Amino acid sequence: MKKLIAIAALLFASPVLAQGPESLDQLEPGGGEVQLEWLGDFGGEGEQGLELLFGVSDMLVIGAEAEFEGPREGLVFEEASAVVMWRFADPGDVPVGLGLMGEVAVDRGGRVSGLEARGIVEVQRGGWWLQGNAMLRHMREDGERGTGLAYSASVQRDVGGLFVGIEASGQAVRLGGEFGLGHYAGPSVTFEHEFGDEREVEIGLAWLERLKGDGAPSGPRVFVQFTF
Repeated sequence: MKKLIAIAALLFASPVLAQGPESLDQLEPGGGEVQLEWLGDFGGEGEQGLELLFGVSDMLVIGAEAEFEGPREGLVFEEASAVVMWRFADPGDVPVGLGLMGEVAVDRGGRVSGLEARGIVEVQRGGWWLQGNAMLRHMREDGERGTGLAYSASVQRDVGGLFVGIEASGQAVRLGGEFGLGHYAGPSVTFEHEFGDEREVEIGLAWLERLKGDGAPSGPRVFVQFTF
């Protein structure tokens, strides 16, 4: 009996691959454009990401991303990713923009730490900006593995030149292993400004409250994105 209790305790105490708010990828950049984005989550220890994307054509986008933990205890490199996206339709040309993104991540030890397939939906009509991502993800970290479904979504309205609304994201379904679950939501605001016909800056701020789960605590998120 004692052995059974000990085994059960180990099972229930197994670590999960804790996560936090999910990123919200857009159907950008267009053909011939380059996009540089910094994304910072500041709940708990914090997570920082730097992404560079290049529009090979109006449909194909390739790029790379580096992720860091911090800055509370200093920035520590976690992993680098290769990214490829196929845009079926641009939200500026059709009622609903659609795309698929694939990503392979490698940790600082040179090991594959994550695989992800992401569906992207984007609508820009009548002053409304709607975005949604659905992700199938496999993670590997510290000897643990997990597979599950995650999501991110944003609903914003143009108010005096600012897009104001709400953002939500999290991990909804565990398909296998130690895939951590959690949900976040909160207000968001996005500012866009164009410099001529070929340059644009986009700045976003959101407060993401942890509603459920054991991932990163509630906190602000900031992103700055340049397209040229």
